[in-house]
Amino acid sequence: MNRPLKIGSASIASVLAATLLSLTTVMPSWAADPFRTSNPRAIGSETQKAFELMFKEGDYTAAVKQLDVAIRTEANEPLLFALRASTFYASGDFLGMQVAGKRVRANAEALKGKDNLRAYVYLAASDLIEAGYIVKAEGLSSAPKALPLVQNVFDNIKKAQDIDANDPELNLIKGYIDMLIASVLPLSDLETALVSLKQYAAPDYLKWRGIALAYRDARRPDLALDAVNKAIQSAPNNPELNYLKGQILWMQGGNNLPNAKKEFELALKKSKQMNPSLLTEIREQCRNLSGGVKCAE
Repeated sequence: MNRPLKIGSASIASVLAATLLSLTTVMPSWAADPFRTSNPRAIGSETQKAFELMFKEGDYTAAVKQLDVAIRTEANEPLLFALRASTFYASGDFLGMQVAGKRVRANAEALKGKDNLRAYVYLAASDLIEAGYIVKAEGLSSAPKALPLVQNVFDNIKKAQDIDANDPELNLIKGYIDMLIASVLPLSDLETALVSLKQYAAPDYLKWRGIALAYRDARRPDLALDAVNKAIQSAPNNPELNYLKGQILWMQGGNNLPNAKKEFELALKKSKQMNPSLLTEIREQCRNLSGGVKCAE
C-alpha cells in the first residue's frame, strides 16, 4: 500500500452520531427501536427510518431528507438530533452541529424521571458533541477547554451503566467511545476496549463496523476483515462497508489488491447517495490504489 489510510469522516461522524429507546414490551404501532429486541423504547418510526438509512443502507442523501421529515413529528427524541448533529459534522457545519447538540441535551433532560438510562446516554452524547464543536471551531489548542466535557461524558455513561450495564444502545455508544480512545492511545488495551461492542451492543451492522474500524486502526487486518464481513452480512447494501472492506484488503496487500479495488468500485457505484466529502475520499484512495487511474463508477 503506497499511502496511509485515513480515518473516514463518516467513521468519525458515525462515532459522534453513534457516540450518541422505556415504556413496555408492547408498544404502539408508531414506536420503533433499532437497538433492542426486548423492552423497546418508544422512539418514532420516522427517526428509526433515518437511523437505518444512515447506518444500515449507507444512504446519506436520503437520511438527511428523512431527518427533516422526522423533526416535524418527533422533535422530542434525542437520538434524532444526535443524528442531525452527525450530518452537520459530516458537511463541515460545526455551528449547526453545536445547535443540534443543544437539542440533544434539552431532550435528554426531559427524559429524566421517565427513562433515566437514555437521559444519561444522551447527556453524554450532547457533551461529546459540544467537545467536538470546541475543538473543530477553535482548533486543537482548545482541547484543554473540552476536557471537562469529556469527563462529563464518562460520568454520565457510568450513571447509565448503574441502571443497566447490558443495555444495547448504551453499549453501542460506549463501545464506539472506547474504540476511538484505544485507536489514539497506544497503551490502551484494545480487547478490553471492545468488550462493550462485542458483548452487548446492537444493531449488528454498527457493532461489527465499530469492531472492524478498531482492528483496522490497530493494523490487524485479518480480524478487521472478519468483522467487516459480518457487518456486510447485516447491511449488504451499505457502500461505506464496501469502502471499509476495500481499505482492509488494501492493507493486506499482495493478491488482495484487485479485490480491494473491486470493493472501492462497489462503493462508488452508489455515489449519488453518499456524503460528498466521503465520496471525494473514496475516489482519491481508489485512484491511489490504481496507480493514478480513475476507478469505475
